[in-house]
Amino acid sequence: MKKKLILNAIIAVVLSLGIIIAIQFFQGDISGLKNIPTYIFIYTLVGYILMYLIGGLSTKIFLKVLGYKVRYIDCFENYFFGNFFSYITPLYVGGQPFQIYHLSKLGVKSEDGTNFISTRLFETFVVNIILDVWIFKYAFKNLNFGNASKVIILIGFIVQVALTVAILIFMFFPQVFRFLIKPLSKLFKLDLTKLENWLSNLKESVFNMWNKNAYIVLIDTAFWFVIVCLHAVPFYLMFKHFAHMDISFLRLVGILSLINTVAYFAPTPGAAGGIEGMYQLSLRGIISSSIISRAILLWRLFSYYIPIFLGLVFIWRIKDWTQR
Repeated sequence: MKKKLILNAIIAVVLSLGIIIAIQFFQGDISGLKNIPTYIFIYTLVGYILMYLIGGLSTKIFLKVLGYKVRYIDCFENYFFGNFFSYITPLYVGGQPFQIYHLSKLGVKSEDGTNFISTRLFETFVVNIILDVWIFKYAFKNLNFGNASKVIILIGFIVQVALTVAILIFMFFPQVFRFLIKPLSKLFKLDLTKLENWLSNLKESVFNMWNKNAYIVLIDTAFWFVIVCLHAVPFYLMFKHFAHMDISFLRLVGILSLINTVAYFAPTPGAAGGIEGMYQLSLRGIISSSIISRAILLWRLFSYYIPIFLGLVFIWRIKDWTQR
């Protein structure tokens, strides 16, 4: 398992760096990477530290509302390694299953863990959809979107909406998915009765949360919006410093959210390569390509390369979880 994780991490980093270096090479501006001011590194580092601290805090608050007393460090690990496994799996799909598994090792019932992760995924899509709808007109008018890029973004937006609806159906009407139970139970040799009971328990967990503690969804959504904004910090700082760009921070957050829909079409670990290329193609309508590629490298350094490195360093923690 560890060998596969390391291989996926290497693939993700190589693809991502390869795109960035290729762009810099053809622009003849590789030396420009050394010119990023120290204060931008510091602010970006602080922003990403805050992001993970907020992720751990929001996890702890949510679990407390569900009736679980989980240590903050465990909640922090759940959020951090959830991101790590998303970064090294195709289409970002590895993080959520890991988080549910990890929560089960912390004493959280699987139906409650699934409720929590599904709700957070729903919140993620809602924040992205709101930002995308708000920025559509500006982005399509001012950015360098070709016809192919527009199609990819529009399809990605439709996929987001469809996934949001699917998550809501799964959470509130899990019985709709009963048609999958029999083939799954046969394939994995699972107890059909237990699966049906689990779906009933999941429905009860969701309804109890929304009926008694719906406020936690609003609080957690607000936390997620802050996290989305923190992801845009390196781009905003770079564009302001090198190009004195006349664009609001919130508008840039919306643009990056819209471009990120390409993640649904890049079957590489962490969507590596696809997002970098899309940023470069799209943002050059408002900023020079050399500045964009430096901003992408800074963003990937703190959002991707460093977390993957730290995840591999502390991957031994998995052994502790499996022994609980």
